[in-house]
Amino acid sequence: MFAFTDGSTFSLVSVDLAEYSTGFSGQPVTVPFIGYHPDGSTVTMSFTTDGIIDGTGPLADFQTFDFNPQDWNNLTHVEIPSSLWSLDNLVVSVPEPTTTALLLLGGLAIGFTRLHNRRRK
Repeated sequence: MFAFTDGSTFSLVSVDLAEYSTGFSGQPVTVPFIGYHPDGSTVTMSFTTDGIIDGTGPLADFQTFDFNPQDWNNLTHVEIPSSLWSLDNLVVSVPEPTTTALLLLGGLAIGFTRLHNRRRK
């Protein structure tokens, strides 16, 4: 399982997956992901590797898999309830502050500055 320590929500964008190691037979591995939303709802998706262990040669063992952006956003945490796989380059996206929030903060700052200047006179 993984999540941000401060409880922030995030989106999953993509992940690189491969078979566990060259010591195991080259069988495809299915890796399930379960995402949890703040309201308690979940989203699931499974990716299956190609089963080819390329070893230490020039070929890449990892395959890149993409998450559906409509479903895999606003997550509190994600579980991967399986084993015997390798993960690399997990890409997450953290939401930017909205324009409304930035305008509200700017308005509060201007109001505070005016109030402070009036009291100084």
